[in-house]
Amino acid sequence: MKRYECVKVKHHKNIGKTVDDWQKKGWCLHTYQAIGTAGNPSHYLLFERDK
Repeated sequence: MKRYECVKVKHHKNIGKTVDDWQKKGWCLHTYQAIGTAGNPSHYLLFERDK
């Protein structure tokens, strides 16, 4: 069974560090989505790992 965690990142410059931090904890990036307006986007990263 897999476990999932969603992380919200407010600025695109923090995406790489966030992914790196979660991968060091044993998580794998499953999906990524950016939503919002050009001046106020939010980035959502969905991580997965085996339970």
